[in-house]
Amino acid sequence: MANFKTHLGVAAVGSGLLATVCLGAGMSSPQEVVTLSVVGTVGGLLPDIDLDHSSPTKLIFTALAIVFAFLAAFNRVASYSIIELWIVWGVAYGAVRYLALGVFSALTVHRGIFHSLVAALFFWFLATSLSYYLFALSALFAWSIGFFLFFGYIVHLLLDELFSVDLLNSRLKSSFGTALKIADFHNARTSLLMTAAALLMFFSTPSAQPFLDWVTNKQTYLNIADRFLPEALWFVL
Repeated sequence: MANFKTHLGVAAVGSGLLATVCLGAGMSSPQEVVTLSVVGTVGGLLPDIDLDHSSPTKLIFTALAIVFAFLAAFNRVASYSIIELWIVWGVAYGAVRYLALGVFSALTVHRGIFHSLVAALFFWFLATSLSYYLFALSALFAWSIGFFLFFGYIVHLLLDELFSVDLLNSRLKSSFGTALKIADFHNARTSLLMTAAALLMFFSTPSAQPFLDWVTNKQTYLNIADRFLPEALWFVL
């Protein structure tokens, strides 16, 4: 299994390169490219959310706790005093950061359902829906965010599989095949629940047509080809 620094570095570089392609193809603005790069990097850490006490798990649940705490406080800002808002914020933060994390850790097994394509699709659709409905982003940008999260997620799974191959001794480690799989076939119930959740998220997403138009448009790839190499000398202003 690749370590935290490897996952972080490869996901960041891969997402940055892919986001630059989107910029050159005219699909994303410079501001959107930064967001897509960050999202792809987060996706590269997300599969290890089921690893108890890991850095990705703590970071993800801390971020979720902060967002949830502010949403809870904002919901009561018109009727509560400042001290009451502090209490609401603190309770909401603790409920997610410690209570939800504890329950999640107790119910999940590392390299279980979260190391699967079904889970990757679930997070793609979830990120797309949240971007569109919660943050009011365009359908194209929302689907792009979801795709970059999916991209980083898959990069993580591929890295774990590559690290399961011992090239020096020309053998496969016992962990081979546990990182990248369609679903967790050792736990049918969990796999069915994740599949159902992925389908539910898919049907909640906005129209994918703007995103598909970009992906399937021949002009998109012509733009990439035209911008991929300099027309004359390199680095000429």
